[in-house]
Amino acid sequence: MYSIEDLTLEAQEGLDRFWFIQRIRFFNRTDETIATRLYIRDDLFIQAFKGQLTQSLYLALIDGNRRIFGIDYESGEWHVHPYESPHKHEPYPEGLEARPLMKFLSIIETLLIEQDLL
Repeated sequence: MYSIEDLTLEAQEGLDRFWFIQRIRFFNRTDETIATRLYIRDDLFIQAFKGQLTQSLYLALIDGNRRIFGIDYESGEWHVHPYESPHKHEPYPEGLEARPLMKFLSIIETLLIEQDLL
């Protein structure tokens, strides 16, 4: 079971491992939830939220104040908010099992390059 501590450790590892992450910020931490931002630049960042009780996990690439891509786990299922249409929810059966934030960051790395977001 993926925990708040797992997300915290993966965020710290992401800062060391991924060249595009400049800094991280943890906020809204309780015994049951955590939210973090991994900054690419001030207005472009990855936001991650983990809810322990519901086992929900929300991972999003935010540009300004809007999500431009995301992958979420809720109610036992994965879904994606595609880059072309981030308001949509599309099934993502392969999920991001084991180390979801690390896998998400790998996807973001490709997206940043392909979409010339840097």
